[in-house]
Amino acid sequence: MYDNYAVYVQDVVKNYGSKEVLKKLCMKVDRGSIYGLLGASGCGKTTLLSSIVGRKKIDGGEIWVLGGKPGEPGSGVPGPRVGYMPQDIALVGEFTVKDAVFYFGRICGMEEQSINDRYHTLHALLELPPDSRFLKNCSGGQQRRVSLAAALVHSPELLIMDEPTVGVDPVLRDRIWNHLVEITSKGGVSVIITTHYIEECRQAHKIGLMREGYLLAEESPTRLLQIFNTETLEEAFLILSRRQEEGRLENLDQPVADDQNNSVIEHAPSTTSVATFDIAHGSTDMLTKEKRRVKRGGAVDANRLRALMDKNWKQFYRNITGIVFLLAFPIIQVTAFVICIGGDIKDIPLAIVNDETMTAHCPNFDPNGTAVPYDFGSCHFSNMSCRFLTHLDHPMITKVYYKSLEDAVDSVKHGKVVGVLYITENFTASAEERIEKGKDVEQEVLDFSEIKVWLDMSNRQIGATLKYKLIDLYTDFQNAVFEDCRFVPGLGDLPVQVDYYFGSKEDTFTIFMTPGSLITIIFFMGAMMTSQIIITDRHDGVWDRSIVAGVTSLEITVTHFILQASVLIIQVIEMLIVVYAVIKQDYAGYMWLMYFIVYLQGLCGMSYGFWVSVISVNHSMANTVLTGIFLPMMMLSGLMWPTEGMPPLLRFFAKCLPFTLSIESLRNVSKKGWNIFHSQVLHGIGVGMFWLIFFGVVSVYLIKTKR
Repeated sequence: MYDNYAVYVQDVVKNYGSKEVLKKLCMKVDRGSIYGLLGASGCGKTTLLSSIVGRKKIDGGEIWVLGGKPGEPGSGVPGPRVGYMPQDIALVGEFTVKDAVFYFGRICGMEEQSINDRYHTLHALLELPPDSRFLKNCSGGQQRRVSLAAALVHSPELLIMDEPTVGVDPVLRDRIWNHLVEITSKGGVSVIITTHYIEECRQAHKIGLMREGYLLAEESPTRLLQIFNTETLEEAFLILSRRQEEGRLENLDQPVADDQNNSVIEHAPSTTSVATFDIAHGSTDMLTKEKRRVKRGGAVDANRLRALMDKNWKQFYRNITGIVFLLAFPIIQVTAFVICIGGDIKDIPLAIVNDETMTAHCPNFDPNGTAVPYDFGSCHFSNMSCRFLTHLDHPMITKVYYKSLEDAVDSVKHGKVVGVLYITENFTASAEERIEKGKDVEQEVLDFSEIKVWLDMSNRQIGATLKYKLIDLYTDFQNAVFEDCRFVPGLGDLPVQVDYYFGSKEDTFTIFMTPGSLITIIFFMGAMMTSQIIITDRHDGVWDRSIVAGVTSLEITVTHFILQASVLIIQVIEMLIVVYAVIKQDYAGYMWLMYFIVYLQGLCGMSYGFWVSVISVNHSMANTVLTGIFLPMMMLSGLMWPTEGMPPLLRFFAKCLPFTLSIESLRNVSKKGWNIFHSQVLHGIGVGMFWLIFFGVVSVYLIKTKR
């Protein structure tokens, strides 16, 4: 029974949450006919059409299209048997007019020459803009005409158009309708068209009047005018709408009151097919008998892949701003990191209070006085405080002299300096006595021989750095004094000998953070690039329209992945060149292995971006998910602080995240020179591959099932 119709809709229900959009709706579209679906915005027309082409799952009832159920294997729907023009333009803005039509011809399996012939025919029929004009530079009406051409290019069996004539010139609108009449009468094409212009549907073979999720009636325009004794379809629709409001749709035989003259109009003595009250329903058994077998298409088609790759490439290279951002952003990020993070701290203001020397004989105390050089070649201890202060002539420290300890402490409290270094008035004599008496020295002498320092540790990095630098500088000072006195070399050093197996004492914090920065930057770039492109495609309707034309979700995923993975190759090369060729940071391992680890994390970020794009409904949600999940992952990754500083349970959780172990692997390769077969390198690669596959599989699954 359903084979007699292009579309057969039986008792269809569709809900969005608690809102019922389609309510037991029934509809029949004859083959080789034009069906006009009329109704106000929000009545459910677009939802119904999306369900017919298989892009939305219904919650009840059945839909048969061209003899099969949409979305089932072998049905051909979605696929090239259907031409679909959605309400939105649903075209790529970076396409030219010709690109748009050729794209849909290619994914429908047409030969290039056939597409070219159809394009010229449609160009003349629809008065399309010049071939080379970009769609983003076309007016709304021009874009709609190109969208209609894209739906017509492959001469489908069923043509579905959602308000195709909005904003179209009346003369052109009449020409479009004449063309629809011609392809239905001569080519046997079935057409479903929705429109705001109710009267233009007079040329339709049948019209369905839809309101609030119900199909109030479906019949030929002439019959509806006869039944309701009206001159316009709008009047007939108004009468039906009033009856629905009054709850009088159950019986068409009741007379209809004309609101203008209160006269009673009798219906014509004939039967009509009114959906809510008199439609012939076939049983489920009848509908499921003798299913027509259609050869099942493959999940991946070479022609569709080429068309999608061409689309993605044109979207990419015609967006100059996007290209500049994608290629410049990694360089800017890495350069900013190397310049700003981990370098030597400079010009820290340190208050100096030297109670031992209050005269101009200490050139570091009174720069306006007469400086008397010290005899540093003598072992006689004289003015040791001034000699120590000469060792503080270091780029890290800016000495600020104070005459009293109270003034210096007050400056710390007011944030003028970050600490106070205080030398007692008996420092030199006490230091000499401390050395001479050794274990017999008195406590008072020990106190006077100390250099006392009070630091502001509110900024721990600055405070701790200054602390260790002062200790190093004092050690240098003490060794210099002992050398003059011909003491045993090294007597002034701490009695702990530290050597380095990997790295060196001069390694900065930058070197520690570099692996984490490279991986987190490329992960975020991959995620952001993928999610934004895919959401743009979905938001513009290109994604859904391509799937209706027969493209599979796997093909879309693969082609986006190929292009972005190619861009990622360049981005990783840029970052490694900046760090290891321009800045010349040392590395011990294989460069190809370092490249592979970073590139793998870029792919993992892309896979994560696919997942984000699938679960997000718009760019704002995607950005929230990206940053909301990425930032905690970054903090737990060991980028800023070793994971060994975390509680054991949190440390285990952190190492299960996408790039925590990858950062350790890259650090082990770059600083330790370990190869790919070392377990602590393989762990990071393995975790990265796991998340790459996991996000990819979940994304493809959600794309296939999400409606």
